[in-house]
Amino acid sequence: MEMREIEAFLEVARELHFGRAAARLGVSTPRVSQAVRALERRVGAPLFERTSRHVRLTPLGERLHAELRPAYDRMERALEEARRGASAEVLRVGVATSLPATAVDGPIRAFERAHPHCAVVRSALPNTDPTRWGDDWPVDVFVGWLPADSAPIRAMGFAVGPAWLREERAVLVAAGHPLARRAVVDAEELAGHDILYPRGMPEQLADLWIPPATPAGVPLRRVRRHTSASLEEAIVMVAEGDVVHLTVASLRPDNPRVLTVPVAGLPPVVCAPVWPAGADNGLIRDFARVTGTSGARAR
Repeated sequence: MEMREIEAFLEVARELHFGRAAARLGVSTPRVSQAVRALERRVGAPLFERTSRHVRLTPLGERLHAELRPAYDRMERALEEARRGASAEVLRVGVATSLPATAVDGPIRAFERAHPHCAVVRSALPNTDPTRWGDDWPVDVFVGWLPADSAPIRAMGFAVGPAWLREERAVLVAAGHPLARRAVVDAEELAGHDILYPRGMPEQLADLWIPPATPAGVPLRRVRRHTSASLEEAIVMVAEGDVVHLTVASLRPDNPRVLTVPVAGLPPVVCAPVWPAGADNGLIRDFARVTGTSGARAR
């Protein structure tokens, strides 16, 4: 069971409204809905009764809430007390939700072994654009997908650590989409389809992720439909069947209506830690060094 599922369930149970719960958590409504559905699949039964007019807990949802709420509150109090009373350092690490757990756990454990007196507080975050956070980063360092050439990211005022892994590109398509029947899609074929283009992301950064044209120079049909930068929202849009989403080959959406098809002809991306250059310190640099070495060994 993932913390984001528990947090989404508890906030919806508090608000009895998915939109207000999403606002309290600072995420999109589709992301909250997906997290609750994932928890319901784990449980094997609905936790909420949903109609067009109201949301309320099912009897099973009420029992689960009665067990989880006190446990979650105790955990939050314990973490806060630990932060206040411990002499240990704390490093807040944000991890993109699209990263496979196997790529994340090993490097972070390696850092914890190297720094037993540093408490790593890990948060799952949408695979988003860190520039949106401005001067109010929710974490000390973010680990997500970046272009293999980090120079443009550094030029925007960020520090980038060694890559943990390298991934080829792929495209998310609806199960009934024409590209879903392909074993591999050539990058040139993408010109014939609407591709999700992140709303609000600086153009120079968005273009590194979704290029304006194919390698042969054919313009791509990039459409801005996101209300957030979350992967979960992109999956919901792709499932509707009229857009595709460029991603990485290892991504396997938890949605039977969406498939991942490899793309040939586009530069690969890397998973690497990134943080504001102005917030640089020895602990973050050591995190980048240790995790980068560990990630390289795992590849």
